[in-house]
Amino acid sequence: MVTFTQIIELDVSGLETFADRWGRVHRKIKEAREGFHDDVVRKLHDDQWRGAGGSKAQDYCDRIQTAIDALDAEVVSLRRFLDEEADGSKGSGGVKGFEGLQKEACALQEEAFVHGLLINDDGSIQRMGGYDPTAPEGSENLDEEKRIIANSLEERAKKVIGTATENDEWIAASLKVIFGTVGNFETEDRRYKVSEPTLKDRMVRNQLNNVGAMANMRGWKTTAGLVQHFLDGNGEPVEVQPQQMMKDIPQFQRDLDKTMDHDVSKRPDGPFTTEWKSTAPNPKDGDKSMDWYYGLNHFQYRTVGEKHGNEVTYHVEVQKRYDWGIPSEHRRTQEAFGGPFEMSLEQADLAHLNTTGLGRDFDVKGSSEQMRTTV
Repeated sequence: MVTFTQIIELDVSGLETFADRWGRVHRKIKEAREGFHDDVVRKLHDDQWRGAGGSKAQDYCDRIQTAIDALDAEVVSLRRFLDEEADGSKGSGGVKGFEGLQKEACALQEEAFVHGLLINDDGSIQRMGGYDPTAPEGSENLDEEKRIIANSLEERAKKVIGTATENDEWIAASLKVIFGTVGNFETEDRRYKVSEPTLKDRMVRNQLNNVGAMANMRGWKTTAGLVQHFLDGNGEPVEVQPQQMMKDIPQFQRDLDKTMDHDVSKRPDGPFTTEWKSTAPNPKDGDKSMDWYYGLNHFQYRTVGEKHGNEVTYHVEVQKRYDWGIPSEHRRTQEAFGGPFEMSLEQADLAHLNTTGLGRDFDVKGSSEQMRTTV
């Protein structure tokens, strides 16, 4: 648990300086990559070293270049991640950035001082001099107005502490996967079947196959089907039915309704195409939503149609790239395979199945029939 004092004393500028140093690492890697390409790879290819030895040398150097690119992608991701979490400009955003949280904590501390109060590490409030403003009436003789102020300060301070703790845990978990492992960091380029599978890759494939089997046993046909299609490895797109998805995923229907109410209704008459927007099933909405949650999770949708007054004729399109998180995306495993599966698989290990040809990424897409509504 992060304490209130730790938030106040956090060296946010030091965190940003640390991020900037990773920016310098990126520049050095880029220079090394350019030098390796110009001094080794280009000459090797231009000289056209023939025969099996030349081919192996070229392949080996190409792999080194790919590895350098993968490392650089992860360094850039780390630098951006640290900077965004420090100032809240992106990522978690706004007040969830440590800089925003620190400003809020300092403002609360100043407000407490004005009223002769102190904020403890756990967010509780005490009166300067050691008195407890929440103690029974008579022991500190605190007036009711100050008691209300103290309660308000405590509520807001504990909220800041809770948010900072969540942010701290998120960073700790993300940093553990952002560089991947020796066996999966090369997945950054997402090319298909460019390396030989290892024993670990085959074990991961078997585990994922078990996930699909368990999903099928639970009646989650969407999850099971998509996992199997990935493992089959043909890479062909999978068609889904948006109208059925609207029935199965209440959150999708709610988000679509908002698009119609807040976007389409304000457009002028004539043809329209809305921007792609993201939505995701809420597991609390029932078993069908749970199936789509584990099968697809986030996906994008848009509406295409024509508006005449309040009458709208339209269809809905959905799309999703079915792939697993590479290290620089720091997509944490438990978000995809937690809960009922009771199995831990690192996303970058799953992404490596595409690299070795034991699985293959593919597109998920679909378009509904024409529908009519009023806005």
